[in-house]
Order: sequence, then structure tokens, then C-alpha cells
Amino acid sequence: MLCVVALQAQARDIHECIVVPQATIVTDMPAGLDEFEQRLWVANTGQRVRKGTDTLLLLRLFSESPGVIDSQQYIKITGSLKRYAPSSKGTPEVVDARLTSGGAGFAHKGDYWLSDSADVELHQPHRGDSQIEVKVTAVGWNSYRKEDRSFYLQFTCQLKEIPVEKLSAWQGGNDNLWGSFGPAR
Repeated sequence: MLCVVALQAQARDIHECIVVPQATIVTDMPAGLDEFEQRLWVANTGQRVRKGTDTLLLLRLFSESPGVIDSQQYIKITGSLKRYAPSSKGTPEVVDARLTSGGAGFAHKGDYWLSDSADVELHQPHRGDSQIEVKVTAVGWNSYRKEDRSFYLQFTCQLKEIPVEKLSAWQGGNDNLWGSFGPAR
């Protein structure tokens, strides 16, 4: 008996703009990671956060194409926000931003781009609105491919504030390393 099942696949594009108060970027690799875990940690450099004293901006972009194997792509940018206040009329400045990008299924092989100097510009088109326009410019290095890549991103998203303890691994919480490369389904 032959059974054919047709599923309609949907492309997913996710853009998350998260403000995390009372946080800091984790920079020290934990001890005791095996080689596989070390590669995952490095692929996520500058994107994990914990309790601290800064206000951070986490930009998380994820896309995948229906029916295409290994099409999941991620871009993560994390930086510190200066002059941020939820009801402020001014647009905050993003400093010390880092970017990581690659194929979600290949991070463990070392195939990803890293930049420790991403330029992030924020613009609030309507005062008091949580909609924000984001522009990111960076050049990332891929040590696996031995090549660099320019990134220019421009998108609009809704700012949402999430405390450190509520962040998923994808968003920058301290959950499992593999969960860092895509949102939970």
C-alpha cells in the first residue's frame, strides 16, 4: 500500500528586537566543554547574556525555506544600549555590537561569520511607538571558509522588553548550546 502525504510548508522569517535590562554579555567560555560544544560556544560569541548592570539590545533574525534541506539561516546581533528608557522620546545609541551569522546546521563545524564591530543604527519613525527601524552594517570573518562577508541589514520590528531569566537559548539565555541557533518551534 502506498500512502502519500502532502504537507504545505511555510517559509519562516523571524525578526526579534529585544531589550534586556539589567544584563551583561557573557564573554568567558565555561570550563569543561568538549570540542563540539566549544565550536558551538564560539559560533555564538557575544550573543549570550546574564544578569548585570547594562541594558542590551538583542536582534535575532531567522529564516528557512520550505522543502529545502539545511536552509535555516540565523543572524544574531547583540549590543549595549545607551540612553534607553521605555518611554523616552530620544532614540538610544547602540555600542559594542557583535554579529554572528551562518547556517543553523553548520555552526558545529565552524562554518559561520563573526564580527566584533557591527554598526547598528536605530530610528523611531513615530515618537512613543515601539516600532523601530534598524540598520546594521558589519563585515564578518569565516575561519572555516577563510573569507569575509559584508552584511547590510535593514528592517523594522517591534521592541519588546524581556528580563534575562525569561530569555530562551535562541534569544541569548543560558540554555543548551544547540538551541542557540534557531527559535523553538
